[in-house]
Amino acid sequence: MKKNNLVIESGDGKEVFDILLKVEASDKEYIIYTKHEQTECGDVIAYAGGYEFSDGKQRIVPIEDDDVLEFLDLSLIHISEPTRHWAMS
Repeated sequence: MKKNNLVIESGDGKEVFDILLKVEASDKEYIIYTKHEQTECGDVIAYAGGYEFSDGKQRIVPIEDDDVLEFLDLSLIHISEPTRHWAMS
């Protein structure tokens, strides 16, 4: 199975993330991605952004709509539930 990676270029160089989920809602595309970093509690840190094409390049833009952020959070929780239950059994 091919892994979906996201490479983000900034002034500091390139960072590689794993794509967890791509979602299309309200005629916009969103992406949830991670480097598998963990909080002190052991939760995986995930990032979310709008996904768009501009000037021939793909860009990740901040999400400013709280309803969209809540929808993405619930979507991520929903797809991770089978994994959580499986890991616990």
